[in-house]
Amino acid sequence: MLALSLVFFGAGCSKNQTPTPGDTHGMNQYLDLTYGFSFWYPNTLKITSSTMQNDTAFPGGVIVERLVVGPADGPTISVVDSPTSSITDEPTNHASPISQTKYFYETTSGQWMVVHPEDVQYGSRFATTTADVSKKTIGGLTMLPTGLRFDATIIPLSTTRFLVINDGGTGLAPSLAKTVTLSGASIDASIQSNALKEEAGVYAEYAN
Repeated sequence: MLALSLVFFGAGCSKNQTPTPGDTHGMNQYLDLTYGFSFWYPNTLKITSSTMQNDTAFPGGVIVERLVVGPADGPTISVVDSPTSSITDEPTNHASPISQTKYFYETTSGQWMVVHPEDVQYGSRFATTTADVSKKTIGGLTMLPTGLRFDATIIPLSTTRFLVINDGGTGLAPSLAKTVTLSGASIDASIQSNALKEEAGVYAEYAN
């Protein structure tokens, strides 16, 4: 159930650097002071924030906040807390033909693991294995792929907190996800500028 909804039209700059207008490529930075992360988004869009306690959307975790970028059908960023260090990308008994993808942190190996719970009956092809952690945000955070529609990405902020970024069909979420950082992280200015330029290009293509 929604407890609170707020709308934001702008944001501040990183604590570690103050990008010039040319560096930001028409992007604003959203700083989430409650959960300690930030991301960049087109400055013509608004951010709507809602608090909630949803324990069904992503089994293993509870959505405590959801951000919507732009209109109601735009990209969403869900903050998911998980005391068990696990998250599944589809609800139990979901209707989608795509099988669930479950990630969990294995403390003995210090690695993220992945399994497809609904497909274990099909043998070793779906056995538990190490997750693909090769894709990173500009802040060095892991971007875990999912089976969700519209290029959804799971980003662990820690072993017990995740962001689930879903596109909504706009094409913007993958490039937006790349800009996620932990609050206070030091980001290379050129890497950030390139990421924002890419996001601006994707948005311009969608907006036209």
